Amino acid sequence: MGPVNTPGENVERAVGGDGPVRRPPTAAARRKRTVIVSTTLAVAAVLAGFVIAPAASAATTPSTATPGAGSATVGTTTARDAATAAQRSTTTADEGGGDGDFLPGATPDPSDTPTGPVFGHPTPTNPPSSTPPVAPTIADPGDITTGTARFHGTGTPGHHVRVASDRAVSCSTVVGRDGTWACLGTVTSGPAQVFTATDTDAQSLGSAAAPSSDVITPPTLATTGTSNGTVAGDGRAGARVTVSAAGSSAGWDATVGADGRWTVSLPRSVRDGRLELVASQTASTATGYRSDLRSAVSAPRTLTLDRTVPAAPRILDPGAGDRVRTQPLVVSGSGEPRAVVTVAVDRSPVCIATVSADGTWACSTARSVVRPGAHSLTALQRDAAGNTSRSSTPVAVVVTVASAGPTATTGSGTGTPGPITGAGTTTGAASGHGPDGSEPSGTGPAGGSSDGGHDGSTTGGAAAGSSGSGPNAGASGGRGLDWSGPAGDWSARTAYDQAVPTIQSVFSWRTVVIATAVATGFLVLIAAPLAVVAGVARGRIRSPFAALLGRNRPRTGRSGAEDALPTWVSVVSSVTIATLCTVLGTGISLEARYVRLAVAVAVGSALLTAAFVLATRWAAGHDRHLVGHRVSPVLVLAALVACALTRAGDLSPALVVGVVLVPTGRADLGTGPMRLGSEVAGRLRGATWRSAALLVLAVAGWGVHSVAGRGGFWTSLVSDVAITLCVGGLGAAVVSLLPFTGSAGAALLAGARGRYAALVLVATALAAAVYSGSTGTHVAPAARVVAVVLSIAAAVAARLWARADATAPS
Repeated sequence: MGPVNTPGENVERAVGGDGPVRRPPTAAARRKRTVIVSTTLAVAAVLAGFVIAPAASAATTPSTATPGAGSATVGTTTARDAATAAQRSTTTADEGGGDGDFLPGATPDPSDTPTGPVFGHPTPTNPPSSTPPVAPTIADPGDITTGTARFHGTGTPGHHVRVASDRAVSCSTVVGRDGTWACLGTVTSGPAQVFTATDTDAQSLGSAAAPSSDVITPPTLATTGTSNGTVAGDGRAGARVTVSAAGSSAGWDATVGADGRWTVSLPRSVRDGRLELVASQTASTATGYRSDLRSAVSAPRTLTLDRTVPAAPRILDPGAGDRVRTQPLVVSGSGEPRAVVTVAVDRSPVCIATVSADGTWACSTARSVVRPGAHSLTALQRDAAGNTSRSSTPVAVVVTVASAGPTATTGSGTGTPGPITGAGTTTGAASGHGPDGSEPSGTGPAGGSSDGGHDGSTTGGAAAGSSGSGPNAGASGGRGLDWSGPAGDWSARTAYDQAVPTIQSVFSWRTVVIATAVATGFLVLIAAPLAVVAGVARGRIRSPFAALLGRNRPRTGRSGAEDALPTWVSVVSSVTIATLCTVLGTGISLEARYVRLAVAVAVGSALLTAAFVLATRWAAGHDRHLVGHRVSPVLVLAALVACALTRAGDLSPALVVGVVLVPTGRADLGTGPMRLGSEVAGRLRGATWRSAALLVLAVAGWGVHSVAGRGGFWTSLVSDVAITLCVGGLGAAVVSLLPFTGSAGAALLAGARGRYAALVLVATALAAAVYSGSTGTHVAPAARVVAVVLSIAAAVAARLWARADATAPS
């Protein structure tokens, strides 16, 4: 045997290399390495078979354990269980002294029987069991804008699932075989509602909650049949309701009050006839919603719009000059079918009746006392839509017998109505009793008809029924106006406040362009021509109102104190005139909301007048005691023209002149102080301050209106006051800037034309922005063209007159 190679002997150095290089292995070494690798892979494959087979069997065998009960399964064992069973079997065989055989008479324990796999023989699996109960789930329904919503999710097949919110149960259903469920449920309006799904068959499974949803359902339209323009309904408190008619893009808004009611007055531009109305409501972030969310439209309602005032009814019997010799007095006549007629004796209501289909009516004064003597009979009627006619022509009669006193009439259903108040509603107490002695009961809407039935019940009466039986039963007096229903809603909107836009709704470049164009056109085409007229007329035309003010008498026959009125009288007169012109131009009715409107207009006019007076006194400085105020006939005429235009054209926003005062010297101090006071009142400083005060209040009112909500009486009152400040201040500012005698415009035009032009541009631009809203009825373009033509024509005529006067021989 040769010497054994020492380490490193078979390592050769490469020429020029810097490290060892091993020789390639021999063929015998390669065969040896191949055998070792093959053997290793075979052993690994065998071992993998023992490990993977039980795991695969366990993975494919369904489990019958309840959720959370552990990892044990029926019909399968893990490798550890198989090893334990094998150990137990070996122990039993050893105890019996045999080679794995059981002792005679011994019964093998089933639990000791190995169920694990034997190499080459896979373990058989049991058939799958029924699906175990699972907890229900519910999908996110999102924000909901309808009265019903579809909910869906998963659950245990065959189990019942109930969907509910924190308000009420929405719907219930049964889970289908595929483990899914769905149902349609009713919902109510409200922000951040959480809907849950509960398995009612297995309460232990718990409930599933969907993400919170904002819900706003369509409002309801309660007005049906015939209406005189008032539409009412219910909605989500604080939401903004929009009512629209089919085939029209216009909408009319109202805010739902705290009691959930809303009222909309249709504008005069909507013609009488049949209308199909729908309504939607929008909830805002101010009421807890994540964002402004508008509901779907409500179910359409067909409404007959009737705003035609019926003709006065006629009294046919008794006739004029008749002598009445019987009591009770029976009055009959003709009227509009289905209307309710109220008869009055000497303007005191005595009975009511419903006009029959043939146009005739009759009522008895059995429930009233008519004393002997001369009397005047009148009647008025209220149609089904609520329109009240004027009183009929009085019929003079003479009653010759005394009344037996008010008595109850069997089943008459009529009685003493409430007092008649102009165009308002008539209400009264309906009474009577049936043959069985039962007393009538029940209430009806204002202006309804009273129908005494055979059993003495009163339905649809004009007022709450009172009872009486037998002769000399006491009559119930009238209760006055019946403001039940929409008529008594103090927070309901009127046409006065429905068309004034908010600042945020009109703020755009389009509004800026329109306002600039209108302001420039007014300055060039109206203000400038009127300035020419004023310059020519000054000193040439005597005021046509001098005779009305008492200045047509010679100065020697009167004193300064006779001409002067206290400033407080002028202020009160200004507020009264402005309030009456505004309310009459807008249109009123004997309803609670119009009482609120009158109060708001009066407050707004008082604030404007106070600001006007304070600005004048502030500008006068130390001479303020010399300055007084008087009502300007020119401004009163402008207020009357604005009232007539608003009423005739049903303009909305209304044209309002909120102040009809001009400053003047105090005549009660004497001639000298009066002249000095007039000079102080006509200064440029005072004119600027007065105009600026009106504009500042107008902008402040517009801002308050833009941010004030309408959810109740007080917020509605504040909004109406703000609107009066806005439109009344702008109207007074624009009119006072016209250059007539004593106005701010005349003083500014004479002393600072640049300032005059700036104030005119600002005032008219603000007015154009306020009156450029998308809703309401605005001044017709033809009327604007007529105003421009008249102004230019007046300027041309004034210039021709001045030229003719200058060339005329002296």
